[in-house]
Amino acid sequence: MPLPSQSFARRRPLIGDPPETGFVIALCTLFLLTGLFGRDPWKGDDALHIAVALGFAREPGWLIPTLAGQIWLDTPPLFHWVASFTGRAAALVGASFADGVRLTSALFTGLWLLGSAGAARELYGAPAARIAPLIAIASIGAVTYLHDAQAATALLAALGLGMWALALIARRPLHGGIVLTLALAISGLGTGLWLTAILLLTAALMPLLPVWRTVAATPRRMLALPLAMLAGTALAASWYVALRIERPELAARVWNDDVASLLPDGALLIGGMSSWVKVMAWYAWPALPVAGWALWQRRSQWRSPVLTLPLLLLLLLFVQLAGDGIARNQRALPLLAPLVVLGSAGLPKLRRGAANALDWFGVMTFSLLGVIIWLGWVAMYTGWPPRLAKTFSRLEPGFSMPFYFMAVALAVIMSLAWMWLLWRSPRTPTRGAVSWGCGMVLIWFLVSSLWLPWIDYGRSYRDVAKQLADHLPEDRTCVAYTGLQESQRAAFYYFTGLKPLAYAGESGRRCTVLIAHYGRGGRKPALDAGWTLKWEGRRPGDRHEHFLMYMKNPT
Repeated sequence: MPLPSQSFARRRPLIGDPPETGFVIALCTLFLLTGLFGRDPWKGDDALHIAVALGFAREPGWLIPTLAGQIWLDTPPLFHWVASFTGRAAALVGASFADGVRLTSALFTGLWLLGSAGAARELYGAPAARIAPLIAIASIGAVTYLHDAQAATALLAALGLGMWALALIARRPLHGGIVLTLALAISGLGTGLWLTAILLLTAALMPLLPVWRTVAATPRRMLALPLAMLAGTALAASWYVALRIERPELAARVWNDDVASLLPDGALLIGGMSSWVKVMAWYAWPALPVAGWALWQRRSQWRSPVLTLPLLLLLLLFVQLAGDGIARNQRALPLLAPLVVLGSAGLPKLRRGAANALDWFGVMTFSLLGVIIWLGWVAMYTGWPPRLAKTFSRLEPGFSMPFYFMAVALAVIMSLAWMWLLWRSPRTPTRGAVSWGCGMVLIWFLVSSLWLPWIDYGRSYRDVAKQLADHLPEDRTCVAYTGLQESQRAAFYYFTGLKPLAYAGESGRRCTVLIAHYGRGGRKPALDAGWTLKWEGRRPGDRHEHFLMYMKNPT
């Protein structure tokens, strides 16, 4: 007699192929918010952009950005306008102004991820929309910049939204027109009119593609593109026009800088090619190899936006960046935007061996890095292993690792979640994207929870600024500086409110207090006998930075 059949519930995989939308949103949200809070402004662009945003919050006027009281025109002010609001909102709920400013970076990075997903969906289908954000957050070179106060995140937002709009506008002209207008506005108000020009050139070339014209089909749909281009350009140029009316000499500087950015230097472009290749080989991993595979697979579709849109934007950006200066990590950030979109088409189509190799490499790399981070924390907290503990102490003398139960508990939970993911996650063609995205979140979370006090101790100017403030006279209306870098002036402004004048200027020469700085290979300023050194200091872990304060002898 046959036994009755029994049905067994099939265990549902932890992560689907492609991963579910909710999982991708949750992972990206965790990535965006990790490492933003509980730290001082750090040396470099973080302190710089926080101070510019603080200038809008403290000083009157919203047109002209300032850094510690002096005009600063490196980028248009959109990022700093938004950051001044988020910074003050954070202060109202008990967080620091710096923490609130970094939320603006998370906001613009989120817009970039949204735009990349939208562009991937329109060009390659729904599965690619869930792959693109994972490739973006897995990019090795971008993680620290995306979590600092960084105006370049507005550039990424403009590029992501711009690609989405140009992929969408032929099919849905109203929605695509709104997104394109927003992208152009962010480009001009947040980065510069040179980026607006690149997006406009890319948009103007789209109707030349037969596939784009076929999708647009009707004159009404075709009209949406030029109308959105006009509206977006008007918004993009609005700050420049207002500056032209208020301060024409400053507007001329901005215009000249934008024109110079659009005219590449041929010698730099050709001579610096190899340096850009070296930087991008690691900086854009894993987006670069999977984007290259997508180009090869879709090489026959060069007359379609699926290939032409991201490739054209990539080439225009590369010519602009390589022709405008040498290869540096931060300057390569814009190139990630088209590579991420292209990579979303290439990764699901990897051959089995390549997909398994990418997944294996990610799993092994991030697991090893996780062990190293835990071992480093143990060494800093317990002093074992002794050699590793001495290395950390030598890098940051005087630092003592505190024990924060919540941070350690969350780091343990995150590490266990990583191991559970490796156990439960099935082998699928898109597992490489999941492994790299989750692995980057794991490493950044562990660094931000376990090593944050050590990093903050080494990269903050809080103690130096406090020592300087203790030695300054009560009357600080006229303090001059020489040799201070922008990020150092930014940090002193944030912590002490100090707005020093350049000693080389006529106003600075009249001051009776002088703050000087010299670094590696430098020396103390040559001053006459009328100045007396009152204070000298530096950050504990930096043996090359030296700060000095002089006071003019009374006559």
